Amino acid sequence: MIQPIPFQFAAWSAYLNAISNVVGALALALLFAGYAPFGKVNDASSVFFALSLIPVALAFHQLHRSVAAPSSLIITIIGVLAMLTAATLSALLVFGQVSFGQTLRAVLSANAIIGVWLVSSGILALIGSSLPRGLAWVLMVAGAGLMLVVVGFWIGGQGSPLTTLGGLVVLTGNLTWAIWLGHLWMSGTMRYPTPGP
Repeated sequence: MIQPIPFQFAAWSAYLNAISNVVGALALALLFAGYAPFGKVNDASSVFFALSLIPVALAFHQLHRSVAAPSSLIITIIGVLAMLTAATLSALLVFGQVSFGQTLRAVLSANAIIGVWLVSSGILALIGSSLPRGLAWVLMVAGAGLMLVVVGFWIGGQGSPLTTLGGLVVLTGNLTWAIWLGHLWMSGTMRYPTPGP
């Protein structure tokens, strides 16, 4: 059984995710503007982005398992594995152990799965009324944006209009849900449902 973690810890992780999202977006913009050293900053922020999602995923499972235990468990396990994969590969990039080209397909695949996890988490939140409906929809929009980035990258690379559009959706959607969720969980008004399988 996946053990519960405090909602406030997951809230701090959501805030860290929002920060890493902004830092990564700024670093990526500077990289594209010709400032090559910011590539490492972007890679480092990607590590924090992925790792900070893990406590959120575990907390989501605590909310959703009373509604759809098998589905929630599968979604959580697959999501966490994708987060660990993305974080590990980004860390290897930071330390120069692999090249961007060597990790590109795997990182894109991991991020697509994280997008699926976000969408699935939003759907379970709607089904179980475990989060505000608006927040659940923002989760799904952010997840769809992440998948759009991956599709755009596969089709036309980093310059694809789909990649740009997806990136903007991810940036705004991710900031919105991370800050909203962090505030909600930091308020201490939410409690774990009765433990289930």
